[in-house]
Amino acid sequence: MNGLVLGLDIGIASVGVGILEKDTGKIVHASSRLFPAATADNNVERRRNRQGRRLNRRKKHRSVRLQDLFEGYGLLTDFSKVSMNLNPYQLRVQGMKNQLTNEELFIALKNIVKRRGISYLDDASEDGGTVSSDYGKAVEENRKLLAEKTPGQIQLERFEKYGQLRGDFTVEENGEKHRLINVFSTSAYRKEAERILRKQQEFNNKITDEFIEDYLTILTGKRKYYHGPGNEKSRTDYGRFRTDGTTLDNIFGILIGKCTFYPEEYRASKASYTAQEFNLLNDLNNLTVPTETKKLSEEQKKTIIEYAKSAKTLGASTLLKYIAKMIDASVDQIRGYRVDVNNKPEIHTFEVYRKMQSLETIKVEELPRKVLDELAHILTLNTEREGIEEAIKSKLKDTFNRDQVLELVQFRKNNSSLFSKGWHNFSLKLMMELIPELYETSEEQMTILTRLGKQRSKETSKRTKYIDEKELTEEIYNPVVAKSVRQAIKIINEATKKYGIFDNIVIEMARENNEEDAKKNYIKQQKANQDEKNAAMEKAAFQYNGKKELPDNIFHGHKEFTTKIRLWHQQGEKCLYTGKNIPISDLIQNQYKYEIDHILPLSLSFDDSLSNKVLVLATANQEKGQRTPFQALDSMDDAWSYREFKSYVKDSKLLSNKKKEYLLTEEDISKIEVKQKFIERNLVDTRYSSRVVLNALQDFYKSHQFDTTISVVRGQFTSQLRRKWGLEKSRETYHHHAVDALIIAASSQLRLWKKHNNPLISYKEGQFVDSETGEIVSLGDEEYKELVFKAPYDHFVDTLRSKKFEDSILFSYQVDSKYNRKISDATIYATRKAKLDKDKKEYTYTLGKIKDIYALGTKTPSKTGFYKFLDLYKTDKSQFLMYQKDRKTWDEVIEKIIEQYRPFKEYDKNGKEVDFNPFEKYRIGNGPIRKYSRKGNGSVIKSMKYYDNLLGKFVDITPSESKNPVALLSLNPWRTDVYYNPETRKYEFLGLKYADLCFGKGGSYGISEVKYNKIREKEGIGKESEFKFTLYKNDLILIKDTETNSQQIFRFWSRTGKDNPKRFEKHKIELKPYEKARFEKGEELEVLGNVPPSSNQLQKNMQIENISIYKVKTDVLGNKHFIKKEGEKPKLKFKK
Repeated sequence: MNGLVLGLDIGIASVGVGILEKDTGKIVHASSRLFPAATADNNVERRRNRQGRRLNRRKKHRSVRLQDLFEGYGLLTDFSKVSMNLNPYQLRVQGMKNQLTNEELFIALKNIVKRRGISYLDDASEDGGTVSSDYGKAVEENRKLLAEKTPGQIQLERFEKYGQLRGDFTVEENGEKHRLINVFSTSAYRKEAERILRKQQEFNNKITDEFIEDYLTILTGKRKYYHGPGNEKSRTDYGRFRTDGTTLDNIFGILIGKCTFYPEEYRASKASYTAQEFNLLNDLNNLTVPTETKKLSEEQKKTIIEYAKSAKTLGASTLLKYIAKMIDASVDQIRGYRVDVNNKPEIHTFEVYRKMQSLETIKVEELPRKVLDELAHILTLNTEREGIEEAIKSKLKDTFNRDQVLELVQFRKNNSSLFSKGWHNFSLKLMMELIPELYETSEEQMTILTRLGKQRSKETSKRTKYIDEKELTEEIYNPVVAKSVRQAIKIINEATKKYGIFDNIVIEMARENNEEDAKKNYIKQQKANQDEKNAAMEKAAFQYNGKKELPDNIFHGHKEFTTKIRLWHQQGEKCLYTGKNIPISDLIQNQYKYEIDHILPLSLSFDDSLSNKVLVLATANQEKGQRTPFQALDSMDDAWSYREFKSYVKDSKLLSNKKKEYLLTEEDISKIEVKQKFIERNLVDTRYSSRVVLNALQDFYKSHQFDTTISVVRGQFTSQLRRKWGLEKSRETYHHHAVDALIIAASSQLRLWKKHNNPLISYKEGQFVDSETGEIVSLGDEEYKELVFKAPYDHFVDTLRSKKFEDSILFSYQVDSKYNRKISDATIYATRKAKLDKDKKEYTYTLGKIKDIYALGTKTPSKTGFYKFLDLYKTDKSQFLMYQKDRKTWDEVIEKIIEQYRPFKEYDKNGKEVDFNPFEKYRIGNGPIRKYSRKGNGSVIKSMKYYDNLLGKFVDITPSESKNPVALLSLNPWRTDVYYNPETRKYEFLGLKYADLCFGKGGSYGISEVKYNKIREKEGIGKESEFKFTLYKNDLILIKDTETNSQQIFRFWSRTGKDNPKRFEKHKIELKPYEKARFEKGEELEVLGNVPPSSNQLQKNMQIENISIYKVKTDVLGNKHFIKKEGEKPKLKFKK
């Protein structure tokens, strides 16, 4: 053991590291590890894009099949003489009454087959029920309209009335906004198509019943979602027909996972009867009850199981009350149950089995266990009717009749949350072996497994002193938390390698689940606090002197007056212990008459926040003492009754839920077991992921016979220490992660733990005693503050505040050098060649589009709608395609509307001048704007295209039939190769994009020398320039001025600069600061001058003389290693 304490502040995108000497408090190491937070957003985006590609592919395939169908039945078409302006929606409506030509029929049927509706709406319509969302109401309105009209009729009416039918849009009628959405069920389109075809059958004998049936198959046919792609002849491991020759019933079955102890067995559904019984028995065996054995007997457990199965409604609290009544005890005396985030009890209650007893056609209690388990498996694995019916027919043949199957399908739909909990860690086989043991003994599952000699199937890490981070995080299912913990384990391993085995490891886990939530919650909390402070002060000022602010002089010498005002406001201007009103003048003029009290003693709650404080009369505070309001109020001379107090607290709108929970605590805090429970709850982090980390680390160190003490502490406790020690938290830089880690490390060495056995280490019954006298300890708040809020080491806080310490903190960043990342944004850009008025020659531009010219749009963060049109119009009219390609419409229609409605201002009903859209004004008075034609019947103009940006570097995805390039832009940077030119004595930078990489022969992946040399030439790398090293995003570099010897470490971000036909910027890179997220505007640097005064970005052309650049590699602890040269040449080939 090394005599050191390791503190880890595990955040969402960071791990703070602090190491100190246990006896002296000397700081040995402090660093912050930064990394991108894990997020499901990237997967969601990738999945959405893949779904979009699949949707388009299937649309095209249906169109091809439709073409083949027409040709196969001799319905020949010739579109050379057909108008291109035919409206398919008009043809669909006409086709139900009048004869259509083959060409018109093809257009109508293709329009339906391309957008064939949503099949799950057919299932949804069977459910009935009401809908509350705007989306649901819009879909419901469509469903009602379908009673008398077809989708085509509805769509045509909307197009003629609003100039729009597709998508999701809002219209205003009779002063009310109305949401419309182009969503209809597949069955509605099927009915419409069949109606059209039956009518056309009267005019055309080639439209046979077989033709109609074949068309409807193309329209409605779809692969079963649980079968996946492929077929028997074309096998793929992405579908049920596997490449190994096997055929699955359901592709999702293989995703279930295997049993931890029987790797050949699949995990059981959590909804299975066996899993429900197993889980409840395990919960019961974890309970400690006030009986002679401290445990429930086998008979008692059987009685509880039968009660849980038969109860109509049952929650954890009700079940605990039943158990308490059975053993003649109170709920307060029962311990060992789990609690949720709100500290409410959690116990399994046979919820699925109980709810299934509501089935009318099936008597669940008569079904054997095997059928119930298989049924749960089916209902967990399958979500839609077809899959459920097929699985029941296959796995439970002849068990249920048609009506029963239909009821089970409906039950699955109505109770989806019951089956969405997924799969147990154990198989049915293992649980069936353990259930008898759970009945007969008082042991929980892990103890029984150990006794029975059951071994986990996975191989444990063979590394002696180091932890396998992947193995440890297998049971953490939140990807955000799992990534953070993996980083933390790497740090523990690296610290162990450098410093040896630690005496203590103390961890604080992130409170939020993702970075965005963390930021939002922080900002939201800050705003809520400030709003409450302002409201309290304004109310106090108004009542005191009728003004908006209180006089400054009343704050002088008035201890905690601001806090008292806030509590006064929260409490509705009452003393909460007596119910008496507190006049603001009395509070100001008699400061010692009122005191701030801790609702629960600090020694119990470990909470010195506002949630545990109330403003009360000093006399009432003295009388209450170290008791809870529940214990004290009814025995106090001048207090209101506890019943009155409880009613007032419950009805209060200003008291937080946490404060209400403290105020209404009815447990006897004088009892040792209650004290223990409170301390464990308020000090030790008991969340699932925290328990996983704690247990895994404890198991590792114990199995390797290391005497390291592991603890996971609650964040509120360490933030309280930070506040009391006067250490302000600045989020401007990343230093605070390391400071927090040292506070966390020091929290395990507080003076309080010298007096008590440390509850951070273990807190078992009977341990809340003075370690010297053996007596039960009862601490007052002042003694508690002395023991807790006084730093455990002399000068520790002063050290954390010092500039010298701040400068010693190290930083390390996760560098992403992977080569198979997303190459660009998914947006596909059309392009056109054009010569704008500002250009001297023709260039290729990407096309932009104002999607809705009738919308006023937004000015910020980017212009849309009419604001975008006006911006382009004022800048350069020649940017509009219409201006260049259809000048007649531009001059005769667009320009005249613009002139008619200038200056696009009007007064609203309040007399305020506001902007309006002239195109929308025109549409309201004259109908939609149309292209110029002599008869005035030109096509409707809904959107407007314009030449947007010059086409620079792009990925060419141009289809073979396209005349103009189709491009992917915003190419993501991959790496930058750094060279030094001995002739110019300057550094040169060659940037590579992910798009530059491709597959080569033999399955290799990389960039060819030919392509690399072309890029090298374009980037201006000298022929004699020497390769130095490769930089990836977040690599560190040291830049040194060789003349002044000034130097500074930066974070490399990317090779940047303009790259288009007009301008190409060479050797320009973007840098970020070493110790924070971004630079300050105009920040003065040690080298490279200053950051621009109008920007937080530092983008610099690096063709600078008299500088040296070093690559700085760090380990996860931030220890630096300087590299002048990394190799003879850059790496170009990689194995895929």
